[in-house]
Amino acid sequence: MKNVVKVQLAGRNYNLTSTEAPDYTIRLARELNRRMDIISSAAESLSTLDVALLCAMDCLDELTKANRNVENIRSQIKDYVDDAGQARLAADEANKELRILRAKVEELQTELKKRTTVIRYDDDDKVENARDMLSKEINAAINSPLSRPTVQQLNGDPNRK
Repeated sequence: MKNVVKVQLAGRNYNLTSTEAPDYTIRLARELNRRMDIISSAAESLSTLDVALLCAMDCLDELTKANRNVENIRSQIKDYVDDAGQARLAADEANKELRILRAKVEELQTELKKRTTVIRYDDDDKVENARDMLSKEINAAINSPLSRPTVQQLNGDPNRK
């Protein structure tokens, strides 16, 4: 929608047609007048045309630098997006490796459980862990009374008395 806005620039009235909101166009006109006043107060001998041209050059300089900054920011954003993509790929690879390693750990734990579980048939097929079995046997040996060896046992000859 086009809006017609009446503004005053450098003391002259203008009817401007714009698709922007009228308040925006009025703010632009105020800023242009402010800048032109700064330039004309710095060099009072300049004509209105000279002031307008210098103001236009100043605005064009700002626009060019702003566009350069925008391009730099776009380039940085592109680099960040590329880095994020690479990080995402690395994370996906790490997660895949983690899943593989977890499966391997589970497999090894299962194998370890198979190797350390013993069925004891003398206790109603009770299943015991090998560590528990050894611990019980060690405790039994520690807690049993010591008997003195005989001379025969010391000499290793069973026929000798």
